[in-house]
Amino acid sequence: MKAIWLGILMIGFFGCSNDRPPVSSQPRKVIMAVFAHPDDEVDVAPLLSRLSAEGHQVYLVIATKGEIGITEHAKIPAGDSLAHVRERETICNCDILGIKPPIMLGMGDASLTRRPALAILHEKLDSVFNAFKPDVVITWGPDGGSGHPDHRMVGNVVTEIFQSGQTSTFGKLFFTGIPTENWLKPPIYLTDLGKEVHETYKTVKKEFLTTRIKCEKPEIEKAINAMYCYKSQYTQAEMSDNRLWTLFMNRDTVYLRPFVFQKEISYNLFD
Repeated sequence: MKAIWLGILMIGFFGCSNDRPPVSSQPRKVIMAVFAHPDDEVDVAPLLSRLSAEGHQVYLVIATKGEIGITEHAKIPAGDSLAHVRERETICNCDILGIKPPIMLGMGDASLTRRPALAILHEKLDSVFNAFKPDVVITWGPDGGSGHPDHRMVGNVVTEIFQSGQTSTFGKLFFTGIPTENWLKPPIYLTDLGKEVHETYKTVKKEFLTTRIKCEKPEIEKAINAMYCYKSQYTQAEMSDNRLWTLFMNRDTVYLRPFVFQKEISYNLFD
């Protein structure tokens, strides 16, 4: 299954209320979105575009090279050739969104469930967090969007680093998610890809997605335009289905679930 469909939290073309403070009045923060494959970042693309426009430093971290994500229409063989193409597509995406160039960790695609790879991923992410000291990190929750093992592992390792407090630290951790309630009435997809993803995607009950950030039309348009960078992964018809997903699944809101812990000590499960 193609990665662009594995976690899209994009939103409709309708603008939202202009209730954000002026850019100049906001403290500058460092935000990192950490995902598994080139093109997973479209999950929160409108939000990344918004944050960058507000003056924050926004970075995209991609764990794998995506080198085995072959498609019939692109006719690019698996391996370094495809990895180079997908890296260029990710750079294109970041450029359109107006965020920093991507940080590519170069791990093997579909390799992250192996113990040695997990140790390397932990080391690489820890180094990135130490170097950039992000205020906010956004990644996959335990569902991994589609449930893809690489997605789950990236989210797990980021969470492991955050909750251990032993090496690098960052301010806040959020998991991306699509509300189950938004999933009940899908659009009419044009391709089998759209139908397949709708049948297999792992949604999250809306009440758990307590951080809800509305984005405006320019940010939504940038997110839609940016996904067209991924020509190696999608036919024109599949791109049209991606657009349908964008317009119908989350409307004008990006939904996130914060990693929250209880500060008070308790000795009873039920209090």
